[in-house]
Amino acid sequence: MPHRFYFEGSFAPDQLLLEGGEAHHLLHVLRLRVGDTVEVFNGTGAVADAVITNTTRKSVEVKVIARRESQVSSQVPLILATAVPKGDRFRWLVEKAAELGVTRLVPLVTERSSVDPGENRLKKLQQTIVAAAKQSGQMRLMELAPLQKWEEFLEEVCQADHRMLIADPGGSPLDLLNSTSADAVASPVILLIGPEGGFSSEELQTALEKGATPVKLSEAILRIETAAILFAGLVRLATMQSE
Repeated sequence: MPHRFYFEGSFAPDQLLLEGGEAHHLLHVLRLRVGDTVEVFNGTGAVADAVITNTTRKSVEVKVIARRESQVSSQVPLILATAVPKGDRFRWLVEKAAELGVTRLVPLVTERSSVDPGENRLKKLQQTIVAAAKQSGQMRLMELAPLQKWEEFLEEVCQADHRMLIADPGGSPLDLLNSTSADAVASPVILLIGPEGGFSSEELQTALEKGATPVKLSEAILRIETAAILFAGLVRLATMQSE
């Protein structure tokens, strides 16, 4: 299988120019050369087979020899709305969510939030998302949304057709794994993960009033990133089994 590289844009021209981290990885890590074949994807479903035609120290030209659209994913859209963990744990969360095929990740500001990732940090995490897609074979990039306040997010999503699940120690075990109803997993699924210390009672009550189902993920007390990835993984497994 040829190595995969990300190119942001259309594959309409025959010649594509890879620069930045993608060119560095191709040239100085994998040490590919003119004449080698690669696969290029743009994160929105387009894929191309290409051959390296020219290299410089910081860029690579490739010629498209075949274009194709990846099949429309049968995966249920999965939105992960989560408080932000401290330090590098958020980067790890973003990476693993992208590998699992989470459609959209929304960092939340809640009553007990203690971390604001900042706009610049969120932009830098785009490279983490690209790398995770390349490694896992995802054809579409996970969207990393701007930081959003809890109340604003709930108001936004309550307008759409979805199933909303909130991590809560007082909830019931996730029932999707035992569901035989296609309707139970056909709609987009929104997962809500609180900060260290959990959602406040007012926040939990608001989510329940908006139609969220409380789910108990574990007997143990989990870190934000552990709960988020466990939740996303369980729902991905459940929706795969229902197909």
